[in-house]
Amino acid sequence: MSEIMNSEEMEKRRIARWGKVAPYGESFIESRLPGFQKNLYKIINRGVLENQGVSPAIEGDHRFGVSLIEIPPGQGANLHSHLTEEVFFPLNGKMIVFWGDNAEHQVELNQWDCFSVPVGLMRGFKNPNDHTLVVYSVVGGTDAEVGRITWHPKVMELAEETGLVFDTTGYLKDKKAD
Repeated sequence: MSEIMNSEEMEKRRIARWGKVAPYGESFIESRLPGFQKNLYKIINRGVLENQGVSPAIEGDHRFGVSLIEIPPGQGANLHSHLTEEVFFPLNGKMIVFWGDNAEHQVELNQWDCFSVPVGLMRGFKNPNDHTLVVYSVVGGTDAEVGRITWHPKVMELAEETGLVFDTTGYLKDKKAD
């Protein structure tokens, strides 16, 4: 049975107000690579993030994760996969989703289309619009269940050249800061 909360407690623990949720900077190993800049807003659950300092706006052990992603024109996410379901909804424009070991396949989504990504599929996406694209994303599973991102080997090579690597616990580390 759910706990009954008053309005103040509900506001504090279960509502994420837009404008009060801050984006996270370097959320993924690809964060410093040209063409892969974006603002990630974690609303529910941490999900597959690689930055240890990220906390969601709505905390708790939910069975899914919700994010909003702001993607500047021409930017996106590089080839990666993970061990959980994921869906994307471009909210205010088109979105190109590519997949395959070498991004040999792609599709263009229109505003409000839904792309359901199969578990383990190597995929990425881009914003083809001339404005910032906002994408609603849902990832299945609790934070403990989602596992880690598997990046295409080329992404790992390029990321290391920028100084962004993983520490011994699997979270982002700036090796240039050592």
